[in-house]
Amino acid sequence: MELASAHLHKGQVPWGGLLLTASLLTCWSPATTAQVTIEAVPPNVTADNNVLLLVHNLPQTLRVFYWYKGISGAGHNEIGRFVTSINRSKMGLAHSGRETIYSNGSLFFQSVTKNDEGVYTLYMLDQNFEITPISVRFHVHPSLLPSLSPPTTGQVTVEAVPPNVAEGKNVLLLVHNLPRTLRAIYWYKGTTAGERNEIARFITASNKIILGPAHSDREIIYNNGSLFFQGVTKNDEGAYALDMLFQNFDHTLMPVQFNVHGK
Repeated sequence: MELASAHLHKGQVPWGGLLLTASLLTCWSPATTAQVTIEAVPPNVTADNNVLLLVHNLPQTLRVFYWYKGISGAGHNEIGRFVTSINRSKMGLAHSGRETIYSNGSLFFQSVTKNDEGVYTLYMLDQNFEITPISVRFHVHPSLLPSLSPPTTGQVTVEAVPPNVAEGKNVLLLVHNLPRTLRAIYWYKGTTAGERNEIARFITASNKIILGPAHSDREIIYNNGSLFFQGVTKNDEGAYALDMLFQNFDHTLMPVQFNVHGK
């Protein structure tokens, strides 16, 4: 669906301004006092692996946001857009079938190739129809290992992005294909669902997050099931478990782990 009220059609919006491109760029959005940042997780990736362009502090009052390949807002470079009023994404001409746009602004790439390397730009359109761009880049290196078959369509998987991280950096436990019919999702430190190990839970019916005893104030749980760690320490290293509670009250645990090394 096109955003008729904004009269935004491909190739017709004169995106202005010069951009400084770097691995991590920041801007100040007029719609919020929080600093909007984007980071590539990881910034250097091997071909056939995944990358997340993770957005922090996306303003809650945007009309729509767009992702483009490169720094130009030309229609042929549009990967996709997310219209906040209808909570729906629409893919653009530059979408390869391997990108996913999340409602928090982040852009996920599955099985990157050398052609994916480079700069990407997020354009944010606020309620006053002002446009704020912010760019990020990542690098792709050749794979030295044979590629593995991707998960079956619809299969729930969890991966640590990146699986090996330096102290002080960030990690995302990224969930793919989370079922839409869950009652709740839980994250635990370790591989067992003990109460003292609970980091947080997300109640789908009320869209509510409840923090647990194991929450350190550095974790963020998203409604797509993913768990984000800010500024990891050696103590964060190890196994974690995603617990999915279904409508019939069955539980399914999905383990994942990551390693933390010195700076």
